[in-house]
Amino acid sequence: MSTQFVFDSIPSLNEDRVMNPLCNRVSLAALLAATAIDPGTADASGFALLEQSASRLGTAFAGTAAVADDATTLFFNPAGMTQIEGNQLAAGLASGIEITSEFSNAGSTAAFGQPSGGTGGDAGGWNFVPGMYLTTPLTDDLTIGLGINAPFGLQLVYESGWVGRFQALHSEIKTINFNPSIAWQVNDRLSIGAGVSYQRLQAELTNAVNYSAAVAQGVQQLVALGQLPATAAPAVIAANLGLEGGARVRGDDTGWGFNVGFLFDVSDATRIGLAYRSAVEYDVGGTIHFTPPVAIPSAIGAGIVAAASATGAPLSSGPVSVDLQVPDSAILSLRQSVSPKLAVLADVAWTGWSSVQELRVVRDSGVTASVTPERWRDVMRYAVGATYELNEELTLRTGVAYDTTPVPDATRTPRLPDTNRTWAAIGARWQPSQALAFDFAYAHLFSETVPLNQNAGSTAASGLLLGEQHSDIDIISAQLTYRFGAR
Repeated sequence: MSTQFVFDSIPSLNEDRVMNPLCNRVSLAALLAATAIDPGTADASGFALLEQSASRLGTAFAGTAAVADDATTLFFNPAGMTQIEGNQLAAGLASGIEITSEFSNAGSTAAFGQPSGGTGGDAGGWNFVPGMYLTTPLTDDLTIGLGINAPFGLQLVYESGWVGRFQALHSEIKTINFNPSIAWQVNDRLSIGAGVSYQRLQAELTNAVNYSAAVAQGVQQLVALGQLPATAAPAVIAANLGLEGGARVRGDDTGWGFNVGFLFDVSDATRIGLAYRSAVEYDVGGTIHFTPPVAIPSAIGAGIVAAASATGAPLSSGPVSVDLQVPDSAILSLRQSVSPKLAVLADVAWTGWSSVQELRVVRDSGVTASVTPERWRDVMRYAVGATYELNEELTLRTGVAYDTTPVPDATRTPRLPDTNRTWAAIGARWQPSQALAFDFAYAHLFSETVPLNQNAGSTAASGLLLGEQHSDIDIISAQLTYRFGAR
């Protein structure tokens, strides 16, 4: 018997459209990429990371483009390198991000033919983010440097049997950024700097696949073609309930960007920093790999699954690509000395997340496998902080910040249940000698509880997640700064 497989509407499944169960609603963040550095879970808006400096973490990243007191300024504002004396190495000794992220069910609907499942447990965990920065002066006015860090990242892992398994199980993004830079001190008041960024991105995401819905769709098509009696359809569908497989997407790419910055000393007490980092575009190439159920009870069901898995069919493994763009950003910072020991810091930052409007997954044949609306928006981040020099060896830091999410409620997915966040941070620098300093910092990010109302385009294929997600983040960081040689 011929088995033709076509995805279309299924009246018996409440008119839900059973689309490609792999990527019907994969969040853009989840299909982005990853670095040899494990970046953990995003701790800024979207899937951006703010974990490039322990010294800046202590002030909740207030004043990042204006402070310029160690080599980590290279990432935030390359113009600040002119303020670094001698050769300097700043390296993260330990930077850890712990996230807790839990889903609370409020009436979710199970996918067709499948048990509902649990709430997914705590999808977060501990992850570590190393980074390194080196600056060296060429002349009294010219300084070069190199930074290596992870500007974007994401990792969430849900329990295998949870109710949202057909939408998300494992989502991981990693990035590594190589950022050589140069800075020129124009005069006693003004410095300018610029750098290029070479980034490598990798991503891996997995979810379960509802093969029972695929079989039901195939049965309907066989009936419509006259290849299966309508009276036999219910028995075939019933015999193939609970069929569950898996899908995995992996992809990677590299891209180039740039950053520029200006540092201006308005007076001996007031410094302003302005910095811009460009967007980076990627054509992420990778593969989709489907794992069908091991045992399929009926021959008709097995034939439908085989047809759906054939080359070019909706559940076939093979190469895919996604055009992606990580956003540009800009920072305006202030450092104001109140007294010889006390300085107040402030930041206003903008990130252009509106570049993320959809996720289009394309097979190598040119056929679009799926299109997912994202409709992200540009966001702002506000931070204020302070540093206090207790004595020659010890400086104390503190700061608060507010970070807005680019993700609308309508397109929020369990792969990236992003939310607005409020930061509270403390830190300290211990400098036992002129050549050596240690920075320590801790921040807690208070997150809003956000709604999840998501069926990934099809309740039949993926179920309906209805409830709330709550996440909290703790960040700890330690950094060594070593100065060798003098200007």
